[in-house]
Amino acid sequence: MQPGIYYDMSSEQYHADEAIGSTSVKAISVSPANLYFNPFKGSKAANIGTAIHAALLEPEYFRKAFIFDDSIKSRSSSEYKKLLLTTNEENIFIGNEVETINRMIDASKLNEDFMDYMATPGRSEVSMFTTCPETGLKLKCRFDRLSDYLSYPLDVKSCNDASERGFSVAFGKFHYHVQAAFYLYVLKLVTGRDLNQFCFFAQESKPPYRNCMYYIGEDSLELGRKTMMTALCKLKACVDDDIPKTEGIVLASAEINVPNYLFDDDEDEEVSL
Repeated sequence: MQPGIYYDMSSEQYHADEAIGSTSVKAISVSPANLYFNPFKGSKAANIGTAIHAALLEPEYFRKAFIFDDSIKSRSSSEYKKLLLTTNEENIFIGNEVETINRMIDASKLNEDFMDYMATPGRSEVSMFTTCPETGLKLKCRFDRLSDYLSYPLDVKSCNDASERGFSVAFGKFHYHVQAAFYLYVLKLVTGRDLNQFCFFAQESKPPYRNCMYYIGEDSLELGRKTMMTALCKLKACVDDDIPKTEGIVLASAEINVPNYLFDDDEDEEVSL
């Protein structure tokens, strides 16, 4: 894809392009093996996340592309198999899944900060392509929502726990700080906009369906930048065969011990009766 901004590109077109996206950058920041030998596998939870993205960011597309039927209780039923003849499995939701998605949508509308952001002029699902001047790698990213004038992009995340403690765990586990840094890096290369803030809208996918707008801290974003650039350099080295793609499979030898609780001396001695 030629460098630039694409507003009407489909998700399929975007993912088909071979440029490097944030998912690859996050994966190789763990190790090359984590990128090359740990392919992403879809799940119903991921499909629900996709549906929520569409509902909140592209409501017209959401109404056209997805089928909801809470009267169907099983994917082995003839009714469900009939739907498969015209619609992809990923876009069909049945039984309790329908209520889950509806409750998530309703809950998101209660968040005034989120609704205010969505009400400002901007575009959803904005795809960008560029070339990294440091590594020469082709890069891409797809913004969930990009405001025309607010100083931060918005990314929607479905999650199990939207509390600060719970989402911070997911934040670290899924390397969202690296994603934020990567998106802002691509944005600057493509548009010249040098933003220093990124927002995540965390929406729970189970009762009580809590949500929160989280703005990344300066220290976390700076760590994301450093990790991102190291990851891009490592990716370039893998592409050039300077380091093996298997790096990270063999872990360093180390001492290991039983869990700490087994060292607890306060336990009463066993008494035989």
